[in-house]
Formats: sequence, structure tokens, C-alpha cells
Amino acid sequence: MMQKIHFLKRLSIKVIPIFGLLLFLSSQSLTAQTTVYTGKVLSDSGTAIVGATVKVKGTSKGTATGTDGSFSISAAPGSTLAVSAVGYISMERKVEQSLDFTLAENQNSKSLNEVVVVGYGTRARKDVTGSISSVNAKTIESVPVPTVESALQGRATGVQVTSNDGAPGGNVNVLIRGVGSLASYGNGPLYVVDGYPLSGGINNINPSDIASIEVLKDASATAIYGIRAANGVVIVSTKKGKKGTVQVSLDGYLAFQTKPRTYDVLDAQQFATMSNQVEAEDLSGNYQGFDVWDNPDSLTNVNWQDALYRSGLTQNYSLALRGGTDKLQSSASIGYFDQKGIVQGSYFQRITLGLNLDYTPITWLKSVTSAKYSYQNSNNPFGTGNLLQLAQNPPTMDGGNKLTNQIKDAEGNYGFFNPINTYVSKYNNPLYGIETNQYSNVNNYFLGNTSLELTLAKGLAIKTLAGINTSTYNGSYFQPEDDRKVNQYGSAAGASSNANYSQHIYNSFDWLWENTIAYDRTFGENKIQFVAGVSAQQTTNNFMGGSGIPP
Repeated sequence: MMQKIHFLKRLSIKVIPIFGLLLFLSSQSLTAQTTVYTGKVLSDSGTAIVGATVKVKGTSKGTATGTDGSFSISAAPGSTLAVSAVGYISMERKVEQSLDFTLAENQNSKSLNEVVVVGYGTRARKDVTGSISSVNAKTIESVPVPTVESALQGRATGVQVTSNDGAPGGNVNVLIRGVGSLASYGNGPLYVVDGYPLSGGINNINPSDIASIEVLKDASATAIYGIRAANGVVIVSTKKGKKGTVQVSLDGYLAFQTKPRTYDVLDAQQFATMSNQVEAEDLSGNYQGFDVWDNPDSLTNVNWQDALYRSGLTQNYSLALRGGTDKLQSSASIGYFDQKGIVQGSYFQRITLGLNLDYTPITWLKSVTSAKYSYQNSNNPFGTGNLLQLAQNPPTMDGGNKLTNQIKDAEGNYGFFNPINTYVSKYNNPLYGIETNQYSNVNNYFLGNTSLELTLAKGLAIKTLAGINTSTYNGSYFQPEDDRKVNQYGSAAGASSNANYSQHIYNSFDWLWENTIAYDRTFGENKIQFVAGVSAQQTTNNFMGGSGIPP
């Protein structure tokens, strides 16, 4: 045994120095292979490019530039760094001996020649001094979206798009220049659809009809619209027919939503056992449970989350016919969108019609007409702020409705909680209200304008545009009488729930009349552009509503 021990000791003495030498050589080798390089990414004008991606080519190593355009990255000598940024041409460059070096990026020349819509006309991007983000039809079509505002999410730099709630057809909040007001919709941008300025959202427009979206962000880009453009401008242009072509397009998609993750709550037996323990330990007698809960094993369990949640389905279809001749180009479309939410009774439906006509009877005269119609019907009876109630309702309805202890049984009876017991009488069955109450939220929307443009001389044109925008909302709610508790428990259950009916009507009418003169000429390397005009717009809102007990 002693000989074996000595052998092991001798062996360990020989191995340890070799192992340590290997570690030393390895660390020396790794240290010699990589170096930390720092630098900056700048534009041609010398300004820092924030968020540019810097990667070591051929590896997964990468980083992003900070607010001053600087970066730090570890790379082996002789490696190649690849730099890319949105709106700039990608660039590759080998690392230099100096630890600090600057990479200059050039703006994409192709994008600079693109034509963008700005105010009352179009400009080449290279001629625009203001900050503009663009989203084209191809980008919108790549990912299906329910609304035009949603098409900006993640596709327009510097634009923050958030959903106010998860309800079907829920409003989308668009922030371009940050939060500057606490008023309702006080931070929303001005929308301009085919030359018509609009206040509020534009979820009445079919996203499949969009040709391009331009977002004007800074003061110089939005100045022409005045104070209305303080929060930025979103200019939406819809698709038109093209000369010499006839195009028929059919778009559609289906989307499924699964039930959300549910809360892990107590079942009936666990709930009753805990209630009995609390009641037994409450010497002051402030808490009083329910006699029915004295025997937890006899209780029937109900799951409120399973009863109120369901799988959602979204359908979207769009049919369009576009084409034209040398004098007349037209575009007509129809769209249908239907979203069934993941909460019982929630849905959003939209039917859209669109028409664009461009008519040029003679070379110096042009007429443009645009018309949009939308029908919307939506419902969200349980709301998005009441979902916590599903985790708060007791998990058993025993001792309530004498006909059933289920949320809803096979014969159509709805359970309710005992109306006499103080603790459980405050709870209700939300499924009963969703399926017995009647809701209606219908909105009819129309946007139309027509313009006439006369070319007086080369580059000089005058234009007049007139249009209207109407929106009519009709919402009603009917709750039938509920006397089930009184019929079973008498006057001890309190009074019957009376029937209730309410209706609200909201009408908005807006008209617009604009007259402009524009000049656009190029003389060699020089270019002259100007636009002047006058615009008149008026909005009238009417509201009427009432509620009461129907006869």
C-alpha cells in the first residue's frame, strides 16, 4: 500500500508543473490573439451615428455604437469589422494598429433619389432638410397588420407605436415627438390621407390599400400644417391605377390566438378549507364564512378563467382592381376584417370600400378623386380592466342558484352566488351578463375629396381641392330584468334587477377647401420650388345620449 502511495505522489509531482505550463502557454496565446479596439462611426457630415452595428466579420462578436457614435470591440489583429446602420451603406474595414479609428458612412444614394410626400407636394429625399421616415407598400405587406397605425410599429425609425389595450380593434397610440400634453389624444400626430388632414386615428383605412406612409418628425417638415402638426405628421397615400395595366389582387390571411396564461388559483376544496381555518382563528368574529363551505369535499369546483377565455380567430380579406389608360386610371377595392377576441363576447368587424380616380382629359388639366367608406362593429362587454375579477371570484357557486351550481349548465341556466350571505353576495357571474345583455357599437365612416389641377406654364400649376369627412357612431346597451334571486329567496334577496336601456349617438362632419399655386423648375444644376395657398377646414360635432328603464 505504501509503495502505491509513493507512486501516486511522484506522479502528481510530475504532472502539476506540466499542467501549469500548459495553462500559462494557453493564456499567453489567447492574450496575443485578441485586442480591444475602440472607435467611432460618423456620417459624412461628421455627426455621430447612434445604434450602428459593428461586427467582427466571420464571427458572432458584435456591438452597437453609443450616443456619441463610439464603440469598443475585441478582435484579432488583421480582422475585418463590418459596420451597418439604417439609412446608410454598409462598410467593411480591417482593424488598424491604432486603437482609435473612425469609420465614415455614406447615405444610401438609392434612397436619396426616392420621392417622398411632404406637405402639399413631393420631393426627392436628398432635397428634404427635415427628418422623414418612410414605409412602403412592400414593407406593409410583409407582415399582416390590422390597422394603418400598426404598420408603423418597428418599421418607422423614431416612431413609438403602442397598443392601448388588447381588445379586438383596440386603439393604437402613436408618438413621434414624445409626450407634451396630458389631454386625451393630446400627443397624437396629424394624419393626412390622400391630401385630407384628419384628427384622431385612421383605423378606418384598409392597410392593403396603402401605397406609402411618410412620417414628418421635425419642425421644418411639419411647419406647413401649423399648430396641428406639433406632434408630427403622418402622410398616407393610397394605391392608384397605373397606365396600360390591369391588375387584380386578392389578399387574405388567417391568424389564431391561444388562451392567455391563467392564474394559479385555489380550487373549491382548497378555498373552503382556508375559509374555515380563517373563521376558526378569528376570535373577534369579524370574518364569517358560508355554511355550505363547512364540508369542502361536497363542493363543486368552477373555473372562471376557463369559462371566460377562448381561442381567438382573425380573418382578413381584400380584393382590388386597378388599371387605366393614358387618360384615366382607376383603383377600386373592398376589404373585410373580422377578429374574434380571446374573451367571450369580444369581437371587431370592419368592411371597407375604396375608390381612386385620376383623369387627365388634356395635358394641362388633371382631376383626382378619392373616396373611402368604412363600416365598423365592435364589442368588448367584459372590458380589459375587469379580468382580475376572474381570479377573485370564489371557485364554487354552491348555495346560490337552486337550479344549478355551474357557471352555465347544459339547459341554459346560469349560476349565481347566494344573495343573502354577506361575503359572497357581492360577486356575480360575468358570463351571464355577456350572453344575456345586448350590445351594439356601430360606426359608419366616409372620407372623400376631389381636386382639379391646371398647368398654366411649364412648372407652374394651380390646384383646388374640396372634400368632406363624416363619422356616425351609434352605440346601445340593453340589460334585461333579472328576478331569479327574488323568485328563489324572496325579499331577503333584495329587489329585482330592473331592465335598463341606454343609447348614445355621435355625429362628426368635417369639410375642407384648399387652393394652392406651385412652381417646380430645374435650370441646369439649379432648382426652384415653392408652394403657396389658402386652406379652410371646419368640423362640427353633435352628441346625444340617454338611458332609462324601458316600458
